[in-house]
Amino acid sequence: MKIRNLLVLSLFSIPIICFSQDANQGKAFTLNGRIADPKLDSVSILYINDQGKVSREVVPTVEGTFKITGSISQPKMAYILFIHKGEKLSRREAEIKTDKVFIEPAEMLITEEADANGFVKVKGSRSQSEWNDLKAKTRSTQLAIDTITKLYPSQGHGTGSKTIKELAPYRAKLAKINYDFFYSHPNSYVTANQMMFFTSVFGLDTLKQLYDHFTPQIKASVDGKRLAAEIRSQTAGKPGSVAFAFNVKDKDGKELSLAAFKGKYVLLDFWATWCVPCRASMPKVIALHHKYKDKGFDVIAIGDDDKNVPNWLAAIDHDGTGIFHQTLRGMDIDMARKGISNPRDLDEPYGIHALPTQILINPDGEIIGRFAGNDEDLAKMLTSIFKF
Repeated sequence: MKIRNLLVLSLFSIPIICFSQDANQGKAFTLNGRIADPKLDSVSILYINDQGKVSREVVPTVEGTFKITGSISQPKMAYILFIHKGEKLSRREAEIKTDKVFIEPAEMLITEEADANGFVKVKGSRSQSEWNDLKAKTRSTQLAIDTITKLYPSQGHGTGSKTIKELAPYRAKLAKINYDFFYSHPNSYVTANQMMFFTSVFGLDTLKQLYDHFTPQIKASVDGKRLAAEIRSQTAGKPGSVAFAFNVKDKDGKELSLAAFKGKYVLLDFWATWCVPCRASMPKVIALHHKYKDKGFDVIAIGDDDKNVPNWLAAIDHDGTGIFHQTLRGMDIDMARKGISNPRDLDEPYGIHALPTQILINPDGEIIGRFAGNDEDLAKMLTSIFKF
């Protein structure tokens, strides 16, 4: 299974942009640097500002000192990169060297670059102290996960792979450490921010429990609102709820309406060309389609390839899934960065953050099954439905 984050930013392919700030929309922040390193040349910082825009600034250093200013309404995660004289970094090298820091609407001070374990100490930022605390708790477990993943890079797909089996206890431990931190820090912007990376790991009841434990201040934060929207989305996409009645265009530009399938069992298959488990499951879904299509079963495949339509169409042709109804997810990255709800994005009303995900809808438009790439459970449910 491929886990997706809500915000996927390509940090170093974004041009430097300057934005004017409305003084009423945020408070000034100042990030001072006094680092005793004569080789330090400049510092790059990137974050999402209050207008939902990517703000990136590169400031030169003078004898290890620098000053970065801006305006934000609340603590938020930023990405900082220390660049040394004569240093020429590839995009990948720059990404590896980049550190995460939490900036706050206050005056802050950095006196050292990240230490050997990747910890950046920012005086004046309580959120950064909390972030370092969480990183310290998860570091050894995360290192174990990274090591196993590197050992078996080609086996990380499928529930029976060696990688999945070896990773399972470490992933469970990582989830438990994060859960404990989230629950014990209900007034932390770090909690709200990092919980967004666990929306497909924790169950819906756990997400609700943690969110309900938030203070009003964190519920009102940008990430708090995103989490609330995610909970609403997952609630709407779970078995027992009425399926979102979408009306979109299919791959041929024709109308594709869920209402037109009333009276049938419909499988919504959320997939992507780059998702290996998704592509691997296609022959099984095709077999199920052939087996039950004359008994009132149909498939709508929803591709997560809005940015690469030619690849999407080529994959449909290659995999032989043109027999399904095919449409795109409707992703809009600019709306996602701003935290704006996108009515065209079919992932939102169905709470999709992992691929493949398959949702089975009955003839009355009610969701009766949700499968995280588990073809066997899907096949068993269909066998039960069509046994007569």
